[in-house]
Order: sequence, then C-alpha cells, then structure tokens
Amino acid sequence: MSNSMTKFNVEMQTKMKDVETRLETLKTNTAKQTEHAEKAIRAHVADLEGSAHNAKSSLDHARTYMASWVDDAQATVTDWKAKFDDKMLHARADRAERYADASLVVALAGVDEAERAMLSAGLARKDAEVVKKT
Repeated sequence: MSNSMTKFNVEMQTKMKDVETRLETLKTNTAKQTEHAEKAIRAHVADLEGSAHNAKSSLDHARTYMASWVDDAQATVTDWKAKFDDKMLHARADRAERYADASLVVALAGVDEAERAMLSAGLARKDAEVVKKT
C-alpha cells in the first residue's frame, strides 16, 4: 500500500507541475497577445486619424455643400413639370444627387470618427487601469 501511495503522490505532483507549467505558458502567451493587440489597435487608431486628416478637405466641401442645399419647393417643382422644363428638373436632380453624395461622405466620416473614438476610449481605459495597478 505504501508503494501505491508513493506512486500516486509522485504522479499527482507531476501532473500538478505540468498544469502549473501550462498555466504559466498560457499566462505568458496571453500577455504577449494582449501587448500585440494593443499595438495593433494603437496603429489602427493612428491610421484612422491619418485618413481623417487626409479626407478633411473633401469632408469640409461636403459639409459646405450640405449647408447650402436648397430643397426646391414642391410648388416650384410642380410648375417645372407642368411646363416640361426639363433643364430645371435635370438641374434639380443633379443637385439632389450631389447632396446625396455629400451626405454619404459625411456619414462615412462619422462612422470612422466613431470607430476611432471607441478604440481611443478603450485604450484610455486600459492606460488608466495600468496606472491604477501600480
């Protein structure tokens, strides 16, 4: 019986050491992956900021166009239709398409800005938690 207990004890200690080794390896790998992910997020935020800076002039132009957009009064449009004024109706359609394009530019820039803000907030929270732990 003593040999069985000794054998069991040795096997149990070996298994526990193996588990401890695997947990330490997992902990190290997780820390490395976290550091890699943080670097990747910071690089992505920098890319988003660069893209926003590069697209600023087209965004400003789109916002300016949207601010100057005039939706033609329905009575005016009805009058153009009645007079078969295709020149004015085509001009109105062109303005509406430019407004739609400008709206899309502004909306997409908003999505990029929201993504950048969320990622930056996550990084800021991580920075705050790191300082708190020390």
